[in-house]
Amino acid sequence: MMIGQEPESLSFKTIVHNVAGEPVVSKIISARVSIVLENNPESVIYSELHRTATDQVGLISIIIGYGSSKTGNLSDIDWNANKYFLKIETDANGGSDYTNVLTTQILVIPYILPPKTLKKASPDVLEDKLFLSRKYAGKFIDYRHTEPSTFSGPNIIWIKTSMESTFGKISALGKKCGFSAGDNLYLKRTFYNPGSISGYWVYQIENDSSVFYRLTDFQHDHKVAVETWFR
Repeated sequence: MMIGQEPESLSFKTIVHNVAGEPVVSKIISARVSIVLENNPESVIYSELHRTATDQVGLISIIIGYGSSKTGNLSDIDWNANKYFLKIETDANGGSDYTNVLTTQILVIPYILPPKTLKKASPDVLEDKLFLSRKYAGKFIDYRHTEPSTFSGPNIIWIKTSMESTFGKISALGKKCGFSAGDNLYLKRTFYNPGSISGYWVYQIENDSSVFYRLTDFQHDHKVAVETWFR
């Protein structure tokens, strides 16, 4: 997992399995997220609890820093002072009988920012000092679906929000949309680094209840690449 220095929040995804090793799909589960020192599961620097829903393949998306029953302070961690690891524990039944899912090292990316980027973020934007990772996109109004134009093409949902004048109809991958009228929607990007040299951004739209869809690379109404929304 890679982050910028002194983040206000961290995004993380993982697939939840039951004791038989099968993915837990479309179910409310509970998770305990801990940041530990030097891969020692007993040296907890920060922890919090989450209740969230798995998707159709068992995937959960967690924003660390926005859980409940917090211990410690995320903003007090000096990420350059030690090696820190992220420990994820889940209960597939939504209780507090947690089972360790994984422990992975948190890698810090060094950087230097211009002074103007250090200003306080607005209430609608979650911003750390490396990059804008989550951006408010308005309230959900409705959507429409279009079938693939070719046999191998994708299904697209066109999402209309209260900020349509800013973003147009946001296009994402899917056959149907699970957002409800009035949901606060956010555009989010996550950096994936499967190798040791390079990585890539994944863009999605989500609500506050862990329903999310991957965005297409191009916003057709305004004819811009979605990555430009985060510059």
